[in-house]
Amino acid sequence: MLKRIFENEQIEFFGVLPFSACNCRRPDLIERKGIPAREIQSAVLFLVPYYVNDGEGNISLYARSRDYHFYCAALFERILPEMEKAFDAPFLGFADKSPIEENIAAAKAGLGVLGDNYMLINEKYGSFVFLAEILSVVSPEKLGFSGTVGEAKTCLHCGACKRACPAQMENMECLSALTQKKGALTAVQENYIRKYGSVWGCDLCQLSCPLTRKAVGGGTQTPIAFFKENRISVLTEDVLNAMEETEFRSRAFSWRGKAPLLRNLSLFQNQKEQE
Repeated sequence: MLKRIFENEQIEFFGVLPFSACNCRRPDLIERKGIPAREIQSAVLFLVPYYVNDGEGNISLYARSRDYHFYCAALFERILPEMEKAFDAPFLGFADKSPIEENIAAAKAGLGVLGDNYMLINEKYGSFVFLAEILSVVSPEKLGFSGTVGEAKTCLHCGACKRACPAQMENMECLSALTQKKGALTAVQENYIRKYGSVWGCDLCQLSCPLTRKAVGGGTQTPIAFFKENRISVLTEDVLNAMEETEFRSRAFSWRGKAPLLRNLSLFQNQKEQE
């Protein structure tokens, strides 16, 4: 049943766990949806691959398509009613704002290994995957649980991600976080952003990982159309200013507003003018 549903959505990697095997940090998120957390019995973890090789850009790969929260919301609208009809029970979908530690649960479900950068690394798509889950009062056995909870395995600990991390090399704060920071930056912070050429986010630890490089190096890309469409790899001031508000709000880089993006873009424009 689940395999057919996920195959129809071109989702290849999913696994079922007893809810007791998940670290539930936010039971209130479950209860907001009208079900006591104590009644949840199972968790279906799955991966949403987003990688598209569209070359170099100035924004993180995850933010080049429309925001995956829109994808997941539409996905849940399609598949949860089908599950509820089949099992005559409620199912709850979560992505990003999750009641459980998604990366550890996904590793226990056999969907990948945990990297030193805290990301899940899948054998086919590397770390270029979004994590999501479906919780239910249905027993895990009815959903296909194998009866064994796997160990949350870890990566090679080769150190490549740490050696590539700007924050580690420069003894600075996280580059991704800095690009999203509101307000004025210090001269040191401005030079830091200029040096690595990022207007929003950072992929350097992912791109340096040998497991992720092996996964996507052979040409593997997401099969999901949502992430192939409406892509922006290079964000410019003209592109940003030309966006209608609805379009801007559909982007992952919109949650901080336009000001940090315009500030970062101006750093590179000023640099060009001085050269």
